[in-house]
Amino acid sequence: MKTIGIDLAGKTINPTGMCIIKNGKMEFKTVYSDKQILGLCEEFKPDIIAIDAPIMQGEPRVREADRILKKYGAFPPSLASMKSLTLRGSKIAAKLATQTNIIEVFPTATAKILGIYNKNYKETVAKLSIKVKNKHELDAYLCCLTAKMFLEGKTIEMGNSSGKIIVPK
Repeated sequence: MKTIGIDLAGKTINPTGMCIIKNGKMEFKTVYSDKQILGLCEEFKPDIIAIDAPIMQGEPRVREADRILKKYGAFPPSLASMKSLTLRGSKIAAKLATQTNIIEVFPTATAKILGIYNKNYKETVAKLSIKVKNKHELDAYLCCLTAKMFLEGKTIEMGNSSGKIIVPK
């Protein structure tokens, strides 16, 4: 099983964390450009990609999934600071969807549901015994973990036809 988790930044000047898992081996990357993200995904050819970014067509708007996940700290896609993330995430997801299965995830909810969340990301990293360079790589790992659980049937969909976010059961 090959999975990629992407903790996408709203702007290319900010770091995007990526986690690539194949047969239990993990690789972490911090990248910036869409070209880097798409290139790694194309090179790796994963079974599934989990993206931490709102994915939708058209103008960013609040979906039922966003309302449900607000209790875990999700920001609405229509918020000014989230619009660029939503537009970038939707564009990247559309390109990747031609190659593989894409799911939208929210790593903070994953960590909270699994009982491993800590405001200090280094504490969460210690609990998981992984080696990451920054919080973005941790979130990318949590995206991958959610994707793995999705493939194993251990997740639920939050939302409706306007958009679904996958979280652990």
